[in-house]
Amino acid sequence: MKILRGHVLGVADKGEGDKRWALVGIQITSKDRDGFDITETIKLRVFGQQIKDGVHNSYRNLVGSEVFAPYQDEFDDKYKRISYSLAGLPLRLQEARPVQSSPSSSPVSVSAAAVAAKAV
Repeated sequence: MKILRGHVLGVADKGEGDKRWALVGIQITSKDRDGFDITETIKLRVFGQQIKDGVHNSYRNLVGSEVFAPYQDEFDDKYKRISYSLAGLPLRLQEARPVQSSPSSSPVSVSAAAVAAKAV
């Protein structure tokens, strides 16, 4: 499994009935060896159990947003090209946040409780 970083362009529903499948379009930007930006659209196929589970719908809600999408690639002998398949829900990176302590353990509340206990 690999991870693709890019912006969701959209989701295209394909097929009918039991033969339903979808394409998730993700636009990626990279640099060539001369430092110029190269923009490419990768179409990730979604089919089988993932269609039944609605995995593609999670990407539909993120159109225009940056995502980290797990995918698998394989060489398609019939068409002589690499095909890409979606491998799961979009990943979310954890944000660095300061640790917050609970109000009961903060020094201000402890000292306020001590003052209130002495006043009684």
